[in-house]
Amino acid sequence: MTRSVGERQLSIKSILALSFYKLAGYRPLLVPAAAWDRQFRSGEWQHLNDINQIGGLSLIMGYCQFLAPASILDVGCGSGSLTKNLRVLDYQYYLGIDISSEAVSQATQSYSDNRTKFAVAEATDFVPERTFDTIIFNQCAYYFDDPRQTILRYTEFLTPPGRIIVSMVDDGRTRAAWAMILQNMAVEDSVTVIQSTGATITKLLFPK
Repeated sequence: MTRSVGERQLSIKSILALSFYKLAGYRPLLVPAAAWDRQFRSGEWQHLNDINQIGGLSLIMGYCQFLAPASILDVGCGSGSLTKNLRVLDYQYYLGIDISSEAVSQATQSYSDNRTKFAVAEATDFVPERTFDTIIFNQCAYYFDDPRQTILRYTEFLTPPGRIIVSMVDDGRTRAAWAMILQNMAVEDSVTVIQSTGATITKLLFPK
């Protein structure tokens, strides 16, 4: 089967990006809160509800169904694209946090109830008032200055034997991020799913 021009271009870009990050090391995507607010207000992130996002979301959902957590912390929840799916689970408490007040406002309006809450918070220094059975980082770890240290810090907020779920698109930047994260985290399971927009890797982790 021959690949399309677009697929070949994507493959070439992936190879170049991987080579760059091998040489330069990890470089985070730094986006200020005001920019996130503008993007969520304009609807720029509505594509997270598109069919080409099903793979990654389904994997997180599957892990949560298997783990059956009573409490879930969703770091970088955005406007609730994952929350919409998780609400069918029998959890007792879910907290979604995001740096964008606009995203949190949209998530609150759409999904907040007596067991589902949202808060505006910076992931790198947020300190929850309780522990959680499962903590999720869905497509946000590569925005952190130090994804290794940030995710390691959240292990303090796990209820033993809690699990952390990390999902990221597969590219040079995220491969560099994975190399950092896995210095302190062990992989219980890992799945790679490929859709029209590329590959997404989702891992079920626990502290080493």
